[in-house]
Amino acid sequence: MRAAPVWLILLPFLSVAALGCTLHPKIEERIARDTRAWGEAGITEDLVLSVSKHCGSEQRILEQHCHTQVQRILIQDGVVYLNNLIPNYTLGPHEGIGFLVELYEASRVFKLPDVEFSYWLDDHPPAETVLRPDGSVSWPYPPYGLPPMMAWSKSDDNGVLLVPYSGAFRCASDSFDALEAQLDELTRIPWEEREEVAFGRWNAFCTYYYTSHMVRMADGQAVPCPRTYLNNVSDAHPDLVNAYDLSRGKPVPLAHQNRYKFLVSTDGWSISSKFDKYLLLGSAVLRAASIRFGFYYPALSPADPDDLTADAHFIPFMEKHRDDIVEAVQWARAHDAEARRIGEAARVFARQHLVRPARLCYIFRLLTELSKQIRYPISCQRRKLCVPLVEELKFLAKYGTTSSTCIYGELLDKYGATDPAAAPGDSRYEELRAMHEDPLHWPRDDLPA
Repeated sequence: MRAAPVWLILLPFLSVAALGCTLHPKIEERIARDTRAWGEAGITEDLVLSVSKHCGSEQRILEQHCHTQVQRILIQDGVVYLNNLIPNYTLGPHEGIGFLVELYEASRVFKLPDVEFSYWLDDHPPAETVLRPDGSVSWPYPPYGLPPMMAWSKSDDNGVLLVPYSGAFRCASDSFDALEAQLDELTRIPWEEREEVAFGRWNAFCTYYYTSHMVRMADGQAVPCPRTYLNNVSDAHPDLVNAYDLSRGKPVPLAHQNRYKFLVSTDGWSISSKFDKYLLLGSAVLRAASIRFGFYYPALSPADPDDLTADAHFIPFMEKHRDDIVEAVQWARAHDAEARRIGEAARVFARQHLVRPARLCYIFRLLTELSKQIRYPISCQRRKLCVPLVEELKFLAKYGTTSSTCIYGELLDKYGATDPAAAPGDSRYEELRAMHEDPLHWPRDDLPA
């Protein structure tokens, strides 16, 4: 069993004031900007319920599996409830489960406000939540406004609200939290002993915004797929770049990549969860150009070779032209002190703004601002289904395909027995199992007549 970081052991005994729930100003600015999307009209109940219309017929459920894409969530009197349950045949991955675990912990550390929203279970936010230049939204269901939807990455033209990619932060065996807990060991390799090569490893695939030429460089050309194109750069400049997909390069565990001064990060299907972890390792991170960003990205500053006094957290590449990573590594080698400072600034940033207390604070602040937009009474009595999140986590902890997806015990052992929303023991397990296995389970009858 992984040892819990000291802050994790102490967390339940700290008050909100002691936690010091203060975010980076740039992160606060992004929350304020995104939650202003509803203007004076705010969020009405018909906007929230329009999410049900995304999966409003038996045909759509059976043919398009739309009920696997969205998790509806309601918070009342500080208790988190689920208004639909994800079908059992898609349960297992940590993308959705990790967020539920983190949301539950936030609800036990903070008194969350009454609010209702949905969480999108995909690498890409829905195309239907794109904000048009005239301020309208592409959501195709009446009343054709923007429903409050959360996702873990987006581009600037999308109206979803960003939340941490919690599964990668806390559930995976090489999660951010696991690495942060052993950071003293991971940072023992002195900077002077690290290899002066830009290192990267990944699976060979390319997300649609590269193949569709949506990311452009200063020379006007489209950014090539970084995960495959960097094979060519590495072959041409082996003394500078060792960044291969796994068909060309041997895998290296993430915890061993701190032997390199420079680490290369590219998007996967969306933003890369390895980027979060690379920021911890003290190496200077080189990040490929992208149109996607995560919840904390607005607070990061790219290196500026023309202003070496400016604070920076990473070195961008594929910004000028497709081979400019070579120039970036040459610059970093020639400016060793500055490259080291970038790596250290990234580590300091990660330990201030990405550790679990900071993520829980972020969720609390986001939900607090979102709740100010609600224009109707939040109540489980207005919904067909309201399953306490604590009961869903108890189910997931016992169910075969999800029992090892995340570390449930650290929360259920602390809070499960005293949570007033929890039923005795596993008394609701079979009830929830039956709902997860119902092929047509989706709360359609809470739509307005």
